[in-house]
Amino acid sequence: MHDGLRSTAPSGGRAVQRVAIVGGGIGGLALAAALDPRRFAVTIYEAEPGRARLGGGLVLWPSTMRALERLGGAKPLRDNGIEVRGGIHTLQGAFLRSAPDLGLLMVARPVLLAALQAAVPSSVRVEESTIHDPRTLDADVVVGADGVRSVVRGLIEPGRAQRLPTPYVALRGPVHDAVAADEEGEYWGPGALFGVVGAGGREGYWFTTHRSALQEPLAVPDVVGEFRRHLGRAGAPVIDRVLASAGRETTATGMWTTPALRRYVRGRYVVIGDAAHAMTPNLGRGACDAILDATSLADALAAGNLTRWQARRVPVTQAARITAGLVMRTALLDRGHAARDRLMRGLPG
Repeated sequence: MHDGLRSTAPSGGRAVQRVAIVGGGIGGLALAAALDPRRFAVTIYEAEPGRARLGGGLVLWPSTMRALERLGGAKPLRDNGIEVRGGIHTLQGAFLRSAPDLGLLMVARPVLLAALQAAVPSSVRVEESTIHDPRTLDADVVVGADGVRSVVRGLIEPGRAQRLPTPYVALRGPVHDAVAADEEGEYWGPGALFGVVGAGGREGYWFTTHRSALQEPLAVPDVVGEFRRHLGRAGAPVIDRVLASAGRETTATGMWTTPALRRYVRGRYVVIGDAAHAMTPNLGRGACDAILDATSLADALAAGNLTRWQARRVPVTQAARITAGLVMRTALLDRGHAARDRLMRGLPG
């Protein structure tokens, strides 16, 4: 094996690698689903399995859907997903331009997690436990799929273990009322952004982002009130309707990112998804890159060479992390929509 990885070989049988996955979210489940159970003995350590029931809409790019087809988990997503369409508007509702058609699909986070869980082999063990020190795990490979607060990242880049704050907070929630086709899209303005998907009678999703000094834990009414103040004068009618419906299903969170990483592998430790490259959500790449990390990592583990995997995944995901931050800043300036289109078209689908 390359990169310091080792394997255990039962007498008279093929070598079997023990893989410990810290985190049972999108990246962790995708990796467990992609690993061949004949070659890998997999254990997932998840501290909060109940989180699978929570969350709003996630964007999936075409390359991610192809990876999910391979895992056998794409059909429920196509059946329940919403095509991402619409344009870019000002916060007051003035139309700026049509958004590029990138073939994006938005799905509910619980639906995506359920599809991934269904694809995980029955041989995979799941333990409900919090891992404080990954060095104690008895495994040949320890994969940190444990998000922006990753405890594995510090074993790979000791000086970059801590997550980084951003000046942004976000609201997310479902849309139960009708949204017209010409209301779909993103609404940009100085210091704030709003987005909504879900025309055609399908239940959709909405989100906001704005600059804020509020500290976690965040109360939804406080964040909604602050966002309304960012609107200044009257916002677009769809924004007013959506904010008026914000309730128990709405979440309010601060945004955090990871520091720039130069590597995702050190010895037996690997990081994927938000543990490696948490970014602002403007490109809709978070769930996508976690899945692509996972499926390509499964191939690399089967081939016994993580060096090539790292060389491919670090540049593209770190570029996405940087670009997402640039798009966020562009959107909140209320100009630069053409630059955003160029940036998004330059990313792999």
